[in-house]
Amino acid sequence: MAYEKENKEPLSPLPLKERWDLVFSGLSSLLSSTDSAHPVSRVWRHSDLAGEIASIAQAHVAELTTNFPPAREVIERMVHIGWAKLLPTLTPAGKKDEHLYLIDMEAPANELPGVPELLQGAEPGGVLCYFGALELHELSTQLPAFYHIARLEDPRPPTPAAKTPKPKPETTGPRKPRDPLGTLRFHYQGIPCYSTRRDRSLVPGTQLRQQGPRTLLRTTTLEQTLLDTLLHPLRCGGEATVLEAWERGLRRWNPERMARHLEAIARDDFDRRTGAMLELLDASEEPALTPRLRAAKARWQHTADAEPIPLLHGLDYSRVSSGWGVTLP
Repeated sequence: MAYEKENKEPLSPLPLKERWDLVFSGLSSLLSSTDSAHPVSRVWRHSDLAGEIASIAQAHVAELTTNFPPAREVIERMVHIGWAKLLPTLTPAGKKDEHLYLIDMEAPANELPGVPELLQGAEPGGVLCYFGALELHELSTQLPAFYHIARLEDPRPPTPAAKTPKPKPETTGPRKPRDPLGTLRFHYQGIPCYSTRRDRSLVPGTQLRQQGPRTLLRTTTLEQTLLDTLLHPLRCGGEATVLEAWERGLRRWNPERMARHLEAIARDDFDRRTGAMLELLDASEEPALTPRLRAAKARWQHTADAEPIPLLHGLDYSRVSSGWGVTLP
């Protein structure tokens, strides 16, 4: 067998152009379809794209040989020929830049993906939620001022209490104020995009929505999105946006699905807030929900000296719905 003198690698049976064509053909097949693992095939993180290129090269190592250019150079070539476009994200100071690419040779030169598609490509396993989910379900007339994508995680097991509590370390200087919206990931087209971690047991309602031939968006269901507004009103745009969302949502919701979500979450505070919201909006009783909500209401009424909870978590109200034990706007 003939060997190249420089690095003693076996010569590829294919000319260099055909080796590039082989890699690009594999990429073309990958990027032409979507699946649950990567629901958006037009937007890719650098690390994900590089991993797929390395897998294609490994699968064809006999034809390419190991001296074929690395994934980084393949991506540079994709940018050079106009197949890939580096998207203009602005990462907060002190954080590593996040390189995201639009992979669409047919896209006009000035076309950019929308924020939901970009975030889904940035976090393929994530779930779009909060204000952005309100927009996707057309539950608000307000354009989102920010977007969130969540990683769903299993709930942490309770940690046993230490016999002797450890002293807290002393802090010097003022603490940096905590952003109530979560962890800012980057800005895109001037819009803040946040990442957050969420307890999987509190988010039973997710779905994949077809947004285009190469775009699936993983988002919370309409009913889960409404429940999220009760626990995270600020991340959903605030009180006025939340009330509008419920008014619009009750015209199109699925009470049976809402009942399944509440059963999976299995928390009285969710049940009581839902019951109080339906009463506030003068919604008609739903057979799928009524037994569960009435049971939660009865449990509250038999609880002595318990403090009412606000309809929207974290907001203060003075008017009390004594039946639900919920303060109302």
